[in-house]
Amino acid sequence: MIRKSVSMLLLSIMLLTSGCGIMDQVGQTVNFATETTNYLQSLTDFGQDMNALAEQAMNDLDARTDLKERLLALKEQVTQYEALQVPDYAKELHESVTAYNETLQQGLDQALTNIEQGRAVFESTGIPDTINKINELLSQINQLAP
Repeated sequence: MIRKSVSMLLLSIMLLTSGCGIMDQVGQTVNFATETTNYLQSLTDFGQDMNALAEQAMNDLDARTDLKERLLALKEQVTQYEALQVPDYAKELHESVTAYNETLQQGLDQALTNIEQGRAVFESTGIPDTINKINELLSQINQLAP
């Protein structure tokens, strides 16, 4: 009974506020915070794994192929993040991440070139520094998450 009443109340609120765009703004805010947190967490995870992955790739062809695929997937994540809808209050933060993403894209391209040329994967890529800077923004993003 309570569940039905709460559902009806929420439905009524949604119907009343949908014309005002409030629900859209709330949804956009939650989506941005969630997507950004997930994106930055995936960069953090990659940053923690990258040295071990690079070491394995030096000696194992399958590991090298896996690392190349992971780098390509990370490049795709960067591109997808840049297309994310951003609420007005978070535009500056998104622009900061996007600026780091440009540096990260260049580093990923260099890492892929290094793999093809048989060099140390992350040599002269700047990826570790860029991921560290992006991780500093993660604490700001976590404040946006509900």
